[in-house]
Amino acid sequence: MRLTIIIPVYNVEKYILDCLNSVYSGNLSEFEVLCIDDRGQDNSINIIKNYIKEKNIDNLRIIEHEKNKGLSEARNTGIKEAKGNYICFLDSDDMINAKSLNTMVDLAIKNDLDILEANLEEIFETDMKISVLNEQERERKNTEILTGAEYFLKACKENTFVPMVWCRIYKAKYLLDGKYEFKPNLKFEDEEFSPRAIINASKIQYVDEKFYIYRRRDDSITTNMAKNNKWVDSYLIIINSLDEFSKTIKDEECYYALQNRIGEITLSLYKNPIAYKASKENLEEIIKIVRQKKLYKIPRKCKNISIRMQGILMKYPKIFAIIYKKKCKGEKWLLP
Repeated sequence: MRLTIIIPVYNVEKYILDCLNSVYSGNLSEFEVLCIDDRGQDNSINIIKNYIKEKNIDNLRIIEHEKNKGLSEARNTGIKEAKGNYICFLDSDDMINAKSLNTMVDLAIKNDLDILEANLEEIFETDMKISVLNEQERERKNTEILTGAEYFLKACKENTFVPMVWCRIYKAKYLLDGKYEFKPNLKFEDEEFSPRAIINASKIQYVDEKFYIYRRRDDSITTNMAKNNKWVDSYLIIINSLDEFSKTIKDEECYYALQNRIGEITLSLYKNPIAYKASKENLEEIIKIVRQKKLYKIPRKCKNISIRMQGILMKYPKIFAIIYKKKCKGEKWLLP
């Protein structure tokens, strides 16, 4: 079997049909779909069961969790159960271009790639126009086959690194042999997973195929960042985990590239609440955490001058906010 598509399912009854239709309306061949039931409270699973029956589908399995475990564990379950040579992670409120995905699988198999990354399309169903892509990322061109370290370094130098796991397909054997799993109970787990999976890959490539359709909506994890600061704990875990991983990197340039990335994530502790218009109270709580843990020291150690300068400004959050807001004024907000 060529491909396994892993779809974690949790309270997405409004979107799951769009998701499934995008998979089954194309020309995908030799694939399976794993819907991981993460014990939501809505009608999502019944919708999937009816879909299987109405469409007479025989390559979709529903795998039930005994209790709600979260997105990371749902993906981990899918990795363990996958029978395909390659794995695609599809969030249940998003969609794919099946034709482009088929082309990607052909290329990945032909070149025996560990990872193949591609482009994406964004659909905004929210007034909060925050894009996951910057201008450089939208204009990327096909690359040759590179090692993971070469690829990560190139992406960082060109400002085209995308942390989200769903913009890539992965060789199943590579993930299983390397024991690549998502950290449980973590928000924005892709930030922690992607650098590890990419840097250690032997063969990785990028193709300009818009295969993933990312839905930006009001009630998603990212657009809810302004409501509370629960995401901050996850960011602290991600920062520490990536720092530990960086110590295993032998290539010096790649090491410093990852350190720059860690610095950028640290700066996002301020940038995210500003971009998502968090309350003054939430922002003050984050400032307190940054000061107590002296997190401003992290970007100040980076090789990148811009990141270092922003690290210095982290000690002066009011000035940081003024400069950041001015930089983004009149522009489409970009995720830090």
